[in-house]
Amino acid sequence: MSQSTPSWRTIKTNLAGMDANSLISLIHDLYALNKANKEYLQGRIGGKAAYASLRENAAKKIKHEFFPERGFGKARIAPVKKAIAGYKKATGDPIGTADLTLQFIEQFVKLCREYGGEEESKLNSLSVAMRELLKILETCPAIIEVLNIEERLLKAKKDASYFGYGIEDEIFDLIDDIKALE
Repeated sequence: MSQSTPSWRTIKTNLAGMDANSLISLIHDLYALNKANKEYLQGRIGGKAAYASLRENAAKKIKHEFFPERGFGKARIAPVKKAIAGYKKATGDPIGTADLTLQFIEQFVKLCREYGGEEESKLNSLSVAMRELLKILETCPAIIEVLNIEERLLKAKKDASYFGYGIEDEIFDLIDDIKALE
């Protein structure tokens, strides 16, 4: 006879019956279980100071994938997406999420300029990141000025002109779409 895992409803019912000390103990255990849980709780409860720390850590992870302090970047997309998604989930901060997404775009384009083109699947990830950035900006256009997005994208567009693949045109289209939001 196989045991099934409890549903959310069962878990929720059990949590509702726990006293405050038991809940705190459970949350502590989750906090200590892994880094993702720790960052999530820090982001949800730590406020602006935690946002800055989590954003800085995610930015370091992004930069490391493309330009590590030693050796050559691996340009793995999964860790970059995980860093951005983890920050977004932990904080819900659209400014930081937009900044990290833009950093991914900037670092990726810089890598292509320095070392040549990338494989198609990675180039597709860059296009997806541009669409995600636009979605964030559509919900909160004030971010455009706060992060100086147009200027940063113009620099990325210039970098993209050195290697082709249509990325320069995509960045140009993104800049046009962003100007339409203002």
